[in-house]
Amino acid sequence: MKGYLALTLLILVISSCSGVHEQQTEMTLPPPVRAADNSGDDAKTILERYAVAWQGRAEMPAMKRSEVMALWVTGEKGGEFTVFLEPDGPARLAEGIAEDFSGGFRTSIETLRRLDRGEISAMTAMGRAHWSDPADMDPVLPPGQRFTPEFQERYLPLTFHFWNRDWPEIIRFGEGTTRFVHGGNAAILYYDRGLRTAWYQLKEGMHVNSDPADQTNPFPSLFVVTRGNCRARLGGEELRLQEGMAVHVPAGMTHEFWAGPGEYGEVVLIMWGAGA
Repeated sequence: MKGYLALTLLILVISSCSGVHEQQTEMTLPPPVRAADNSGDDAKTILERYAVAWQGRAEMPAMKRSEVMALWVTGEKGGEFTVFLEPDGPARLAEGIAEDFSGGFRTSIETLRRLDRGEISAMTAMGRAHWSDPADMDPVLPPGQRFTPEFQERYLPLTFHFWNRDWPEIIRFGEGTTRFVHGGNAAILYYDRGLRTAWYQLKEGMHVNSDPADQTNPFPSLFVVTRGNCRARLGGEELRLQEGMAVHVPAGMTHEFWAGPGEYGEVVLIMWGAGA
C-alpha cells in the first residue's frame, strides 16, 4: 500500500487487465488505505496515513533528493504541518511549517477528508481554468520560487504520488469524483511536465471552452470519446463525435465541445508537448 495549476483540460487512461492467455491468473489488488468514516478525524491523523504510506523511489523512481512539503489545513481540526519525504525511507510528519520547505499545499479539512476517503484526487481538487479561479486545494511555492519548467518537473509528480495511497497507484474517475472546470466535469488523471491527461464528463448543456480565450493551445491534443456523444467545433468546423471516435487537435487550432439537448458524453483528453 502506499500511499496542477492551471489545470486546464484533461484523461482517462482506462487500463483493463484481463488474461491474454487462458492460463494467466487475474491479479488481485489490495484494498486502498482509507477510512470509511473519517468525519471526526483531525488533519494530523489523516496526514499520518499519507506519511506512513510513502514509499519514496518505489513509487517515484526519479526522486533524487529529500523533499520538504508544507501543509496548511484550514477549519476546525486543521493545522499547519510539514512532511519530510525521503527517497529511501518513510516520511516523517511534524507540526508547524519548516522554513526551508520545497513545496506545499493549502486546503480545508473538508477537502482533506474527501481526499482521504478517495472521493477526489489532489490534482482534481487543484483543477481550475485560470489562476484566478477558486479551487479546493492550492499549491504553495517557497518564497522567491516561480513555477518554472524545472520546478514543475518535480512538483507535479510529487503531487500525484504523495496524495495517492494505493499501491499500485489507482486513479478513480466518474460521477462524484470531478470538479467543474472549463465548462464540464473534470477528473484529472495525471499531469507531468509536457503532459496533461484527464477524464471529462459532458452532461446536457455543458460547454467546454465556450470562452474564445480558452479555445487554442500551443500544443496538440487528443480527444477520445469513450461513451455517448457530443458536439465539437474544431477550426470553425462543427461535427458530431460519438463513442469509439478520437479526434486529434493540432497546436493552435480552435476547439470547443458541448452536449446538446438529450446528449451525454465522456471524453478522455491527452495534451502533450512543450507548454503542456
